[in-house]
Amino acid sequence: MTFTHVYRKTVRVESPKPLVSVAIPVYNEREVLPELLERLVKVTAELSAYRWEFVFVDDGSKDDSLEVAKGLIAKEPRLQVVELRRNYGQTAALQAGLDETRGEIVLTMDADLQHFPEDIPKFLERIEAGSDVVCGWRQKRREGIIRRWPSRAANWMIRRISGLDIHDIGTTFRAYRREIVNDFSLLGENHRFVPVFARIAGAHIDEVVIENIERPTGQSNYGLGRVVNVWLDLFFLYFYVRYFDRPIRAFGGAALLLFLFAGGIAAVLGSMSVLYGTPVVYQRTGWIYLAVLLVMTATQFLMTGVIGEVLARIYFQRSRGAQHSPYKIRRRHDAAKAEAA
Repeated sequence: MTFTHVYRKTVRVESPKPLVSVAIPVYNEREVLPELLERLVKVTAELSAYRWEFVFVDDGSKDDSLEVAKGLIAKEPRLQVVELRRNYGQTAALQAGLDETRGEIVLTMDADLQHFPEDIPKFLERIEAGSDVVCGWRQKRREGIIRRWPSRAANWMIRRISGLDIHDIGTTFRAYRREIVNDFSLLGENHRFVPVFARIAGAHIDEVVIENIERPTGQSNYGLGRVVNVWLDLFFLYFYVRYFDRPIRAFGGAALLLFLFAGGIAAVLGSMSVLYGTPVVYQRTGWIYLAVLLVMTATQFLMTGVIGEVLARIYFQRSRGAQHSPYKIRRRHDAAKAEAA
């Protein structure tokens, strides 16, 4: 009898390092882009446990930011520049950056150097500790009072509406796990509400203190008009948080309240006619018109709620496709295309 011995050699296969993507919207930032990329490369070089990619999204810059960014590809092949067809705004550019990234962890930040790349390790530390979304907290803000106080008031309102307990909801300096990025889509100027959307998606949200300075160069796009837009968006946020997946509750509640008012008016008029013989049709015509108007308005609210329920179901059933994107890409620039050119 012959025995055959088979020796198996155990081969240890190391899993690839996780890929971290840094997405940055760019609008008229030609003067700071070289320093921004230099600092990003320096910081990430010390984080050797990860692989890195950088995505600059040019949001229709009026200066030569696009050309400067494309020129940086030769120095840093991990850089990709996404050129949008026109200026769509910060939210759309941010969504474009999120869509173009491939990393298991995604970092977003501004290009104006008010956000310090040197703070990136803080975000990764919290992500590795189990957080799904990590928000930057500008604990000591350096901007003027026109930006600070409206921002504090808006943050307070958003916390009250959403139930979030983080201090700074408006900053775009954040880190996300990939699965959370895939769970929301940004429109309008809703980039400041990303932590709220993430919370609705069931994310565990944390925050870290970050450095904050005034813009070293360029001009801020933040003004009083933008403050007004933020406060208008709070009305949408209240509806989104409480009634987005059940709009009939909001519109149906308003309809019921109007029906009750109309019913009360009708009951009072009917009692006056029966008990006192008052000719309410002639003497209380205005109240009758008001009751009819309330009934018509309540019916409209009720039908709006029904239509909202149908649209909500269509929204949740459809898959997000490129045709629904709030932006259009002209072309993509990366190291492979630069070398071929």
